[in-house]
Amino acid sequence: MIHGLNYDEQDPNYMLLNKIFDVIDYRSTDNILARNGFKRIKRFKTAIKTIFLSSFFENDVSFTVNELFNKFKLVEGLNFEMLLTAQEVYEEISSCNKDNLQNAINSILKKINKGYKSKNRTLIVDGSSADTDINFGSKKVTKKSIEDRDYKWAWGTALGWYLGFKITLVLDYDTKMPVLFLLSSGSPHDTKMVPLILKELKRIKLISTGDKILLDRGYYSYYNYKIALKTYKIIPLILVKGKLNMKKMNSIFSYPLDYFYNKRNTNKLKREYKKLVNELMANLPNRKVIKYKRSIIEDYFKFIKEGLGFKHLHKYTFESMHKATSLIVLLSGLIIHYCVDTKNDFQMLSESKYF
Repeated sequence: MIHGLNYDEQDPNYMLLNKIFDVIDYRSTDNILARNGFKRIKRFKTAIKTIFLSSFFENDVSFTVNELFNKFKLVEGLNFEMLLTAQEVYEEISSCNKDNLQNAINSILKKINKGYKSKNRTLIVDGSSADTDINFGSKKVTKKSIEDRDYKWAWGTALGWYLGFKITLVLDYDTKMPVLFLLSSGSPHDTKMVPLILKELKRIKLISTGDKILLDRGYYSYYNYKIALKTYKIIPLILVKGKLNMKKMNSIFSYPLDYFYNKRNTNKLKREYKKLVNELMANLPNRKVIKYKRSIIEDYFKFIKEGLGFKHLHKYTFESMHKATSLIVLLSGLIIHYCVDTKNDFQMLSESKYF
């Protein structure tokens, strides 16, 4: 049974929604959207608020729109300056550029992230299925029959085989907030995602020398240790499969050749690199600590799937899935900003509704 949206200013859920919508209504949010090419900002923010209200209470957009048009107290309480039909909401999201939307969302989250550290950050990386939830009945679906589709056959440890996409997400350990995601058709191997993630983190200036990145054993490869240390100068704490081959590791730990071409700073670069290697080797044996810290991102995925509808998005193109993921990342980030301080808070959030 679907319950109506009855606004109550004393209801903790609506109190939280008002805080979230305040961020959407900030002038700084207008400026961020304008810098990223959005023109009809008032309409676009109304579309976002409508979608957030739908996701928050796990209702269809059409139902939420109907409630807004018929309940003045709901409109007034949540400070909707205008209303859009369901079709207009979809058109606003459909007409925006997915990359501009993701850039804007990254900027909004960074703006409100008071716990943001520019150095010595710890980031957590993990991937999860983005299932399209297509029901083909008894019809057999082959790889060839979906060659022209954006979604592909993929494998997830929890789902098994499914049709859809894969999200690889980066979470800030200190703030527990999402800072970046990459979307892929099907389910490319985790080891292939590390260079892409690091390149994007560098591009948007979210990693610096000495930062740590935590990954599970699915991302384990000697190449990923090498690229993290030598190219990006960060410490890759990847859970090891079995025992490390120290001979291979020693070859990774050798100084990059370009250090010796820079005669003026050779010693400084060598000291810096040796410090990274020493810190890596000091932290790698602490498997329990790495696992404990990494588990936060598992709570995050549980939260967005069970609480915000990411489990079954019913998006069938790469573009629409990317935009839907961007909006869920923004909504989840705002909820975490106001509700989460500790890992226990995160666990409670992932196992229940917001309070």
